Amino acid sequence: MLSPTTNVDRVRVPARLLPKGDVTGSGETVLSVSAGVATPRGKVEVSLSKGEHGRVAVWNAGTIIVVRRGTSNASAPGVADDIAEIPLSDRLPTFNELANFDAGKAWDLLSPEQQRAIGVLALRFGTVGQCEGYFHDTIEGVRKGFNSAHWTPQVQATAVWPRLHVELIESAAQVAFQDLCQHFDPLWPQLFGWQARKEVKQP
Repeated sequence: MLSPTTNVDRVRVPARLLPKGDVTGSGETVLSVSAGVATPRGKVEVSLSKGEHGRVAVWNAGTIIVVRRGTSNASAPGVADDIAEIPLSDRLPTFNELANFDAGKAWDLLSPEQQRAIGVLALRFGTVGQCEGYFHDTIEGVRKGFNSAHWTPQVQATAVWPRLHVELIESAAQVAFQDLCQHFDPLWPQLFGWQARKEVKQP
C-alpha cells in the first residue's frame, strides 16, 4: 500500500511492492524486485541503477521506502496543478479504520469472483505458508525449529527434508504471502468503503 503525502511526487511503498521506474531518495532507479530461493526469509532483492552503475540491495520486504514518481513533470512550471489525484488504492487506512474493520461485512460486499480469487490465494498461503518453518534438513533442526515435544520420533523424522526442498517451500510460502498481499491493493477502496475524492491538494 502507498500512503498519501503532502508532496504529490513522493510516495511511500513497501519494498516488496516497488514497481520498476520508482526513484529512491538516493537517486537510484528501481529496475526490479524479486524474492527467490537464495533470498533470506522476509527479504527481497531490489535491482537499482544510477547512471551507468547498478547494484542489487537486499531489503526487508515490508520496509517502507520513500520514492519519487514523475519528478520530471512535477518540476516543470505549472504542471503541479494538472497532477491527477492519488489513487485510493495507494493510501493506507487510518488506525480507526483498521481497528473497526468488519471482515464479514467487507466479504459480503465482494462479488463471487472476487471471493473465489481471495479464497484460492488464502488457501495457498494457509497451507504452504503455514508449513514454512516446520521442515529442516536435520532432526536437530526440526526439534529446535518449534515446540515438537508432542511429536513422536517417527513423526519428527518426517519433517527432515533435503535442504533444497526446504528452501523451495520457504520460497513458495513467501510468494504465496506476497500474492495474497498484492491482490488486496486494488480492493482496499471497496473493502473500506472509501469514496473517490482528491487525496492530496496542491497548495
